[in-house]
Amino acid sequence: MKEATYTFVSVSTAKQGMLDELIEIASGPTRKMDDKVPGLLAYQVSVDKDRNSVIVWATFDTKESLYNFLETEQGKDDHGENESMESIATFQMYDCEPVSARLELKEN
Repeated sequence: MKEATYTFVSVSTAKQGMLDELIEIASGPTRKMDDKVPGLLAYQVSVDKDRNSVIVWATFDTKESLYNFLETEQGKDDHGENESMESIATFQMYDCEPVSARLELKEN
């Protein structure tokens, strides 16, 4: 496995009554990138219903693996450039450098 040097994290809060729509919008990009971006090592989309929020993290071999793909027409389309963002109340994005991780399943 390639070494993880970059992690993208986003935290989005849905407008009232629109959590399901936000989940769909937030889970689409990394799911679509899974087979197209060789540098995508792992990802997870999680929902915190009590906070009406969706958290996305995606770990890559390099930051360029993500951003080079997002510059392509396919990347723009997969990232949701043309989708309605009306369900999003707040959005925070983080560009992170992994300092500790385990990306493979732990054997018992």
